[in-house]
Amino acid sequence: MSSDDNTEFFLRAMGLEDLDRIADWFMDFEDVAFFERNLPVPVSTEYRRESWKTALTYSDPPRALWYLVENEQHGPAGLCGLQSINYIHGDAVVPIFVGQKMRGKGLAVAMAMSVINIAFDKLRLHRLTTVFREDNHATRAITSKLGFKEEGRLREASYSNGARKDMVQVGLLKSDWTAIRDTLAKTRAKSSQVVITPRRVVP
Repeated sequence: MSSDDNTEFFLRAMGLEDLDRIADWFMDFEDVAFFERNLPVPVSTEYRRESWKTALTYSDPPRALWYLVENEQHGPAGLCGLQSINYIHGDAVVPIFVGQKMRGKGLAVAMAMSVINIAFDKLRLHRLTTVFREDNHATRAITSKLGFKEEGRLREASYSNGARKDMVQVGLLKSDWTAIRDTLAKTRAKSSQVVITPRRVVP
């Protein structure tokens, strides 16, 4: 079985040292543009480290939490997290990214479920938000399965390949998640999709 065929993955806290391991994810501009509209061109290692430093630096309470998902061989498969955590209003932004070779396995849903549970159960947040380009049909399907609902659009906010696209904002309330979480977990268990386990020790 190749590493690309794994169904068991591990979730752990992400560190600055991990940026070098996932550098190639940021070099495919057209792919990244589906998820991130703030990178005008592929960026250098130094720029990546500087731009991620605040997000990956410990604070109390944390303003952001980032996690790396690895396969059984410790190879990076995806990343997910909570950004712009606001404890007063009880909300945060949920970014999810899966490496191209690992897509189509159900990994994005499994990653999102882990982060959503952390947000609502551990941090006791009230709502989550994420944004994606309108032609990112995979993310639309994933967020819909997770219970996110479209809340608005940033019209023509993304420019790529000579065309302007809307950015779609979707949101998930804790009550939305409570209503579907158990059913979604049971459905995934029956279909033998990927499993993500917390990993505390970094090799």
